[in-house]
Amino acid sequence: MEKMKVKDIRNFITQEASIVGEDEDLLKIAEEMVRDPKTRTVYVVNKENKLAGVIPVIELVQYLYSEYIPQEYILYRFPVLLSGTPKAKDIMLPPVYVHDDEDITSAFIKMFKNNLKELPVVDEEMHVIGDLNILEMIISWIESVKNAD
Repeated sequence: MEKMKVKDIRNFITQEASIVGEDEDLLKIAEEMVRDPKTRTVYVVNKENKLAGVIPVIELVQYLYSEYIPQEYILYRFPVLLSGTPKAKDIMLPPVYVHDDEDITSAFIKMFKNNLKELPVVDEEMHVIGDLNILEMIISWIESVKNAD
């Protein structure tokens, strides 16, 4: 049996990845995050539209509600002064991604290792061409079980 690839399941849920530029502010990032209720990560691209980083929803919420969240629960990964106006490049995490031809095992490893619920799918030039959501993996499993009968 052939190993399942990212391209086999990446369009079950997310048709269009959520993308912002490096210089977008928190409002624009938040608007992009909620544009599709299934989105859990916004992808940050540079001026060449190449993947530069990722902003998971939990990371964004910590910046949006920093005054309400007790400090012991804040998991900021970067020391950004919140007195200013952070941009996407200030709060993004390093890029974690998959290619269409990667197998699902590789995607799971990257998700679990980085505590992410979705990953951008990029081409050879690091342009975001899609999104792989953990729910798509569940849908794929459901479909495979149903089709096995």
